[in-house]
Amino acid sequence: MASLVPLPPFAPASESWDSYLAWFDCYLQANELTAVSKERKRGLFLSLCGPEVFETARALVAPEAVQATPWDMIQEKLRNHYAPKPSKIAARHAFYHRNQAEGESISNYTTAHRQAALHCEFRDLDDALMDRIVCGVRDIHLQRRLLAKPDLTLQKAIEEAVASEAAECSAQEIRKSSSSRLARKPVPVHHEEARSDEASSSEDDDVHQTKRERRKFQQKSKGQPECAGCGGNHSRAKCRFRDAICRKCSRRGHIAKVRRSAPSDTPLHRLASPSLHSSLPRKAVSLSPTAAARLERRLAKPTRLRDAS
Repeated sequence: MASLVPLPPFAPASESWDSYLAWFDCYLQANELTAVSKERKRGLFLSLCGPEVFETARALVAPEAVQATPWDMIQEKLRNHYAPKPSKIAARHAFYHRNQAEGESISNYTTAHRQAALHCEFRDLDDALMDRIVCGVRDIHLQRRLLAKPDLTLQKAIEEAVASEAAECSAQEIRKSSSSRLARKPVPVHHEEARSDEASSSEDDDVHQTKRERRKFQQKSKGQPECAGCGGNHSRAKCRFRDAICRKCSRRGHIAKVRRSAPSDTPLHRLASPSLHSSLPRKAVSLSPTAAARLERRLAKPTRLRDAS
């Protein structure tokens, strides 16, 4: 007979005892050893299970020698040690509170429920599994469709859930592909005719001038009326220039900044002709409107006579 392929030792931290025993049965079948005696099976198992399981079996059957203990007794003691039978109520509690995790597929979710139901002792396992699939799925739209079916069975529920999951995956791939194409599509650039630096500078100056005038207007509108003596935002009675003499018109009560130009306020030496300028006093003289008009007519006569000659 060909040499046997060794069975890996049992790893309590990563696998269940029932699964390992089922694996051992498959090993016997693969090597055509199912019909051998129980003593032969005991010897094969103790040779392949690993040192940890071997020492545990020795302790459980002590003071009897493990190699002399019946194979059925060794299986029972090791099962009670590694996989004690849980409470049926506790097992059902875990079964009914097992919901689909985020990212978990329908197939894995169904398999996990089948494993959780091993110790629940349900009379109708299919009905219990169908209830948990309908009530525990994360997709609310799928859940509503399943609840709307009056003749739902476990097989129909699984098929509907798997089809919905596949459709959602396909839709995500389509959206992802469409987004990638849109991202690669060149965006048209609209070129605007450039303006010259001179025009830009002129427009900027206009903008700043408008802002300055707006701020000046807002400041005036928020405060008191403009003082006639100095242009400030206070009453005429509080102005410190109310007794000042204007440098333009030599009148008392205001300063030159707020003086409005008028023909009557023009200094005499500015109205006179060059020939008379040296004979007039340097100090500006303020005249009444009538006197100023009469003086202007007199000053204009020699000019007209010179032009006629």
